[in-house]
Amino acid sequence: MSQENVQVVREGWEAWRRGDLPGLFRHLDPEVVWDTSNFHDWPESTYHGIEGVERFLREWLAVWDGLEIDVEDVRAAPNERVVSLIVQRGTGRSSGLSMEMESAQVATLRNGKVTRIDNYEDRAEALAAVALSE
Repeated sequence: MSQENVQVVREGWEAWRRGDLPGLFRHLDPEVVWDTSNFHDWPESTYHGIEGVERFLREWLAVWDGLEIDVEDVRAAPNERVVSLIVQRGTGRSSGLSMEMESAQVATLRNGKVTRIDNYEDRAEALAAVALSE
């Protein structure tokens, strides 16, 4: 099942990069949990359901001009999880400042759907959380 889970996550990233949010949401369980508690100083730590994920993503997109996401690696992890190592680049819409941020996501899947996404600003922390290493 691990390679199928990796494929689901890759398809989700492809939809995101095309700007196809409905295509991304097709890969999410309706009760998905989007957790940002592993980001320091993030104002809200948990978003629930597809509506919550959509709200987070729209708020995130509203902050940046020219946001680009490079998915450097997607790999299977134990317990039906998949780790994505990503780099985001963009320019702050209000500040004009450039941003480049390496981060990671750990997706947990059940029955071919993502049920949880844990977001990490520290890649090593994300890998350690699923018993993997760089």
